[in-house]
Amino acid sequence: MRFVKLLLASLLCALYLVSCGGNDANGETESANDGATANELDNENTEETPVETTQTPENADGILTINPDDYYKCIVFDLPEGDFRDVAVEYMRKQASIEWVCENGFSVVDKFENWSIGLEYKKGVTYHGITYTNAKSSLDEFMLFYKDGKVSMESGDSNSVVGNGCYSATQNATQQFDPDVAGTTNVLMPSYKEFEAKTVGDYKVPDGVKKTSDIIAANSQDDIYAAYSQLKKGDLILQKDDTKGMSHVRMVVEDPVIVTNATGKLNPSRSTVKTIEQTNAFDSTRTDGVNTTWYVDHVYSFSKLYETHYIPLTYESYSKERNEMEKPYLLLDTEITASVVAKKTFTSTVKSNFPIRFVKMDILDKDGNVVATKLKNNMPDSRTVSLRNSFSSIFDGLGSGDYTLVLTAGISRGSGELARVDFTLN
Repeated sequence: MRFVKLLLASLLCALYLVSCGGNDANGETESANDGATANELDNENTEETPVETTQTPENADGILTINPDDYYKCIVFDLPEGDFRDVAVEYMRKQASIEWVCENGFSVVDKFENWSIGLEYKKGVTYHGITYTNAKSSLDEFMLFYKDGKVSMESGDSNSVVGNGCYSATQNATQQFDPDVAGTTNVLMPSYKEFEAKTVGDYKVPDGVKKTSDIIAANSQDDIYAAYSQLKKGDLILQKDDTKGMSHVRMVVEDPVIVTNATGKLNPSRSTVKTIEQTNAFDSTRTDGVNTTWYVDHVYSFSKLYETHYIPLTYESYSKERNEMEKPYLLLDTEITASVVAKKTFTSTVKSNFPIRFVKMDILDKDGNVVATKLKNNMPDSRTVSLRNSFSSIFDGLGSGDYTLVLTAGISRGSGELARVDFTLN
């Protein structure tokens, strides 16, 4: 009986297998997987799910437009990380916050037709920020005169004392990544052919007018207020009157505060813009004892900006990625040889794809003492500096002996030593 039961069980099992089976002759097995073969199923079951990856864009760190090996010495600077608007405002704050003690006492005095500069930096007093002058100096250039927390300079007019003004300060900030909007404030005036920035908003600009007040007058108040409302961090506001030789630039440090009334209409006296700016006077509103010509986080109402004829501007580069921007570089094209220097001349040139802020040459005696120095600066938009044209006079008054020549240069993004040459004058 037991045998019969086992036999019946075997027959039932065989029938079950046949009902689930397929074409044995082909060695294939059917399944619920749309007729896939066993090998295909095996591949499907063992195949790993692709890992999502983010492809690094071409030139992710910026575009290098030269081959550094083609030149005697080339310094390539990295583009800054992060949002360019943040970068610009941060550099403005950096220029404004450098703390230093005046070592010797000096003044910056200048008189123009419709305005003047009369700044006195007193010995032993602590100051904050780069000095106000017209020399268009970068922070690195200012630091050439900074030693052990002290700064020593000679008195002079606004072109001879190291420092920067309202517009050159903002140029230093945006030239961390953008070399194109450079020169004088004419490149910020939308009515001029030299205009290189962008207007913020939809206000009308009459061709050729020399005053921002004329631009304001060509628009309704609502149009100008609407433009102010569109300002963003890092943008500029410009006041300019070329009939009087006057202009002023401020950088916006955060998006505007917009206040409306119960009906939704903008309230221009309560809507505000916060800025940072370099000025020609010490900030008398400070209550913390800080001595500075930098107005940091001052707040202006839309009404005040309108009354004083400020127009809103921005930069095309704020909408670009790092991989669309040129990497800044600074180079010396050919070697400065001892034999050429011994003839008291030069054949080399300093070059950059960004505006050069300064070139400095020092000559040291055999004991390492500086016996001659010359600084080339105050250049609105120079990309090349000929050493022969700018530095040949450095040898005047030098006697026979062994010397060392040291050449440094800088753009807003940074600076570095380009040459160090031992030579002999007979």
